[in-house]
Amino acid sequence: MNTKKIAIVVGVLFLIALFFNIIATGITDPILGIPDYLANIYPNKTIVITGNLLNIIAALAMIFIPIVLYPVARERYRNLALGYVVFRFLEGTLFIYIAIKTLTFISLSKAFINANDEQIAFLQILGNSFQFEIHWATIIYILIYVLGGLTFYYLLYKSKLVPRFLSIWGFLAVILLLIGVTLGMFHFGMFSNMPLMKGMVYFAPPVALNELVLSIWLIVKGFNLSTRASWTTH
Repeated sequence: MNTKKIAIVVGVLFLIALFFNIIATGITDPILGIPDYLANIYPNKTIVITGNLLNIIAALAMIFIPIVLYPVARERYRNLALGYVVFRFLEGTLFIYIAIKTLTFISLSKAFINANDEQIAFLQILGNSFQFEIHWATIIYILIYVLGGLTFYYLLYKSKLVPRFLSIWGFLAVILLLIGVTLGMFHFGMFSNMPLMKGMVYFAPPVALNELVLSIWLIVKGFNLSTRASWTTH
C-alpha cells in the first residue's frame, strides 16, 4: 500500500471511530443514563444492541489506526510508532469490554421488569455495581486514550507528517481531556454532582474536532512526503 493510500485509510478509520462512537452515545445515553434505566433497557434492547455494536466497530477502527500508520512512521520513529500501537490496542480492547459489559444490562433489565419487590432491590444493587465497574473502566479507558494521544501527536510533531498546528492542537486537546478525567476521577468541581460522561462533554470537543480535521486532511492532502523523504538524508 503506498503512502497516499495509507493516509486515506488512516483518515477513514479515524472518522469511523469518531462518528460511530458519537452515534452510539447519542442513541444509547437517553436509555442508559436515566435513573430508571433498568426498566427501560430491555424494551429498547434493539437500540442498546445497535449502539454497542457501533462502539465495537469503533473500537476495531481504533486498534487498526496505528497498525496501518506503522509502516510510514517506523523508518525513523519506530519506538513512538510501536508505543502508539500498544496504547491503541489497550484502548480498543477496553472499549470492547465496556460495550460487552453494557450489553449484560439487557438480561438484567428483563429480570428487573419481571421481578417481585424483594428481587427488585437486589437487581438494583447489582445494576449499580455494574455501573460502578463501567465507570472505572471508562476512566481507565480515557487515561489510556490520553497516553496514546500524547504519543500520537508527539509522533506527528516530530515527524512533520502533517502541519504542526494539527499536532500541537491535538496535544493540547488531549491534555484538556486529561484534566477533565482527573477532575472526574476525584469528583472535583462540576463532577461533584455530575456523572463522568456528562461532565466530559465539556472537555472532549477540542480533541474530537481535531480528529475530524486531521481525518479530512489525511484523506484530501495525505502525509507530507517531502518531510518523509528527508528522513533518509539525515
